[in-house]
Amino acid sequence: MPTAQLDALVDEARATNTSALIVMRDGEVIVDEVIDGRGDRPIETMSVTKAVLSLVVGRAVTLGHLPGADVPVCEFFPEWRQGRKRDVTLRHLMTHTSGLQNVPMAPAEIYPSPDFVQLALCAELEHAPGSVFAYNNKAVNLICGLLERATGQKADDFARAELFGPLGIEDLFWVRDRAGNPHGMSGLSLRARDLARLGQLALEGGEAGGRPLIHRDWMEESTGPATSAFPHMGLLWWLRPQWTRILVTSGHVEAVAASGFTPSVAALKACMGEWTSWGQLWPRLVAQGFDREQVPRGVRWADEQFGPVAGFGHDGWLGQHLHVLPGPGLVAVRLMDEGQPCAHEEASAFASFPDRLLALAPA
Repeated sequence: MPTAQLDALVDEARATNTSALIVMRDGEVIVDEVIDGRGDRPIETMSVTKAVLSLVVGRAVTLGHLPGADVPVCEFFPEWRQGRKRDVTLRHLMTHTSGLQNVPMAPAEIYPSPDFVQLALCAELEHAPGSVFAYNNKAVNLICGLLERATGQKADDFARAELFGPLGIEDLFWVRDRAGNPHGMSGLSLRARDLARLGQLALEGGEAGGRPLIHRDWMEESTGPATSAFPHMGLLWWLRPQWTRILVTSGHVEAVAASGFTPSVAALKACMGEWTSWGQLWPRLVAQGFDREQVPRGVRWADEQFGPVAGFGHDGWLGQHLHVLPGPGLVAVRLMDEGQPCAHEEASAFASFPDRLLALAPA
């Protein structure tokens, strides 16, 4: 393990108001830092909750409550047995390809709703199921409702009994909406070391201490390419390439200008060039005032090139991270508490975390 690069990882964690940092190699903890001085405690994992939800679904499949990812949603919600919604499957919900109408910012539509599951059930389809990739918090929340119909338990209660309990994870909190549904898109608070244990479970193909909690077949399916609509999406896991190149050219600037959305033209022009990661480019775009949500759909404002898949993981707002690199046997977690100074201002803090981890792995 390259000590200098490991030290650099810890130094950057300290410099970006990290609350907790865990790095494991071959099941052994090599970094265990509670950096903010507030003690070891559960911290909201934000969208990393989605990766844990994938494991919960895998446990339900293993126990026979679900036949697999391709089960139609209408088997649990009969009101969808008509129109195009009858074609929506659990896989579509887990790969952000359901086609459900979507407002990208959750506070604008989801959080005001008293019932997240009903909100998703009532949404219209914008695209044919499986045809378009669009990150969709609303659709992910519906998975918790599906799990309740399949298992007879609220998704968080099922997770406590069948996943967290067998792993000895007891200190956690999972937010529910006003109707009593646990959030699927976020809302799970865990200690960093317990989140790392869940990552280790994924690394070991669903086994914990020699006991199979999740079928190895499910783990392989969920952490590999799971949709033709986007090559780096598993079943609620992002697939991490060995390298990434992002190109912003004059052609991209011209396309945004031609779309009529002029506020982002100058910002994009200032960031023209080749970048080695979104962690490198994105903070610069934000600093220049670029807002990708306002660029009209279909307007290509950057091109990506990817190397071979090196691992899988998920990240979330504030710079929450869980990453698994099977080759070198690495599992890493970085969490930042909302109560940290400048937490909201530094929502993209430590965006280079996945790149730092890849640097720890031998070429």
